[in-house]
Amino acid sequence: MNLRQAIVFAILMENRDGIIGKAPSYIEEKLSSCENLNEPEVLLDTQNHGKFMKWIATWKVQFPKIGEEIET
Repeated sequence: MNLRQAIVFAILMENRDGIIGKAPSYIEEKLSSCENLNEPEVLLDTQNHGKFMKWIATWKVQFPKIGEEIET
């Protein structure tokens, strides 16, 4: 899982009651979805997509273009 996927997964887990309100099957489904998408933010609704974009702006993160590796 890369950072982009992890951030989307974290956003999906924080809604409503947070992790406590999430069934294991829901968590597994969203984890799998996030891991299998290059642009997992498509899973987010409008409000959560805004949160994703705000996180990027706050931390000045530049994700690599799809297919490029992150330099470490």
